[in-house]
Amino acid sequence: MEESEEKKIKHIVMSGGGVAGFSFYGALKESNKRGLWNIDDIKSIYGTSAGALFGLIIALKYDWSVVDDYIIKRPWHHIFNFNIQNVFTIFDSRGMYDVKVMEEIYLPLFNGKDISINITMKEFYEVTGIDMHFFAVNINNFTTIEFSHKTHADWRIIDAVYCSCCLPILFQPYINEDKCYSDGGMVCNYPVNYCINNGADPDEIFGLCRKSIIRLNYNVTSESSLFDYMLNIFYKTIERVLNNRVPIDIKREMFIDCPPLAVSDIFNTSSKVEERLRLIQVGIDSYINNFCLKTEELEEK
Repeated sequence: MEESEEKKIKHIVMSGGGVAGFSFYGALKESNKRGLWNIDDIKSIYGTSAGALFGLIIALKYDWSVVDDYIIKRPWHHIFNFNIQNVFTIFDSRGMYDVKVMEEIYLPLFNGKDISINITMKEFYEVTGIDMHFFAVNINNFTTIEFSHKTHADWRIIDAVYCSCCLPILFQPYINEDKCYSDGGMVCNYPVNYCINNGADPDEIFGLCRKSIIRLNYNVTSESSLFDYMLNIFYKTIERVLNNRVPIDIKREMFIDCPPLAVSDIFNTSSKVEERLRLIQVGIDSYINNFCLKTEELEEK
């Protein structure tokens, strides 16, 4: 059944979720191929953390085959390499990796579109016509920061995405003037309410959110690393934020069930092609087996 003109998907919203971002990508690809949405209809993309990272990739409007080759076959472990020097960097710089990692992630994709790695939020909007919104937290007063071409026009879009992805310890916080930016998942992991408050019709939104972010029995033990300890705190904070969220009726919304994130997941995913393929397939299967079936049931009623 074709959507009426006014009910086309015009806005995409993605939550944070670490390596679950690959599953979001799989769901987006499958839903696009099945006609749920068209990139030419997209007016805005809202994303936090992994949602911001993959949202920017989608906004570049590459063919799926190109993005598949890029995110699946690229040797990501050369970027997210783990060594003793990284560990020492944590104590001096408050995290393992800095914004240069984000530049390495996007540089080939930007070059392929003849876009400068230093492109600003405003310039990116002028080039693509897509209104990008990323979310971070200012640690100094624990407030939500929304990045867009209207609020941070002269910021490099790479810096804005980095701020949203600054998972504590793994990434160094982004310090600018009197603000210390870190991963937005702590305060706004799924920014669908921001999308609606900015004027979007809920029926024109496609939302993707990580489900079951933390298990009640996922505790810190004597076997846990420092990273696992910090991630436990981080994701239980996100769980509290999500539990306190006022439910919003979004007709086209899917929740992808993923296990709690461990630091080992990040390095495992960056080093193994088969793990990236598995995560992407999780998103594809989730869309086919849950979202499509639910839609068919609603249409039959």
